[in-house]
Amino acid sequence: MGDKTGAFADHGQGTIGGYHHAYKSWGRTRRPKALYDDNAIASKQTATSVTVVASGDLAADLDSADAGKNGYSTENQRFLHVQMENDDTDDTLTLYAYNYAFGAWAPYYVEIAGPTSAQNSRVISTWTTINGKKLIIVPVGGIDRIAFVHDGTLNDMVVRAACTSF
Repeated sequence: MGDKTGAFADHGQGTIGGYHHAYKSWGRTRRPKALYDDNAIASKQTATSVTVVASGDLAADLDSADAGKNGYSTENQRFLHVQMENDDTDDTLTLYAYNYAFGAWAPYYVEIAGPTSAQNSRVISTWTTINGKKLIIVPVGGIDRIAFVHDGTLNDMVVRAACTSF
């Protein structure tokens, strides 16, 4: 395909069955995908925030009518994207995990790679004194529900979250 008019042409465009086709998918790729689309977006999704609660308010039976107390379903996604925004006060955000098999909430620990796998460590997923906006990506494969927990005070912190499968 030296002429680059086939199905795998540059910039996601090509000819399939004699018809010009422009790929618009955000699909999976095996190699890096060039970033070239810097066009304005006609309509973007409205940002949504999650409700941050105290750890003692998490519902072990997932039966609360109050926002955030049942956590949020991950729908078996692999990664959690969290954007935190705050004004540098001493608020703390901690992730709590829930698995249906265990039926209980627990602080979520993430693995930190060491020089060797035997030297890996685990740390609780907590962020303190957040200043400005921060975006983090946390692996959550196998976790059924995730909750966003504060340390007892919640000033101006805003937390937004979404999940992806890869």
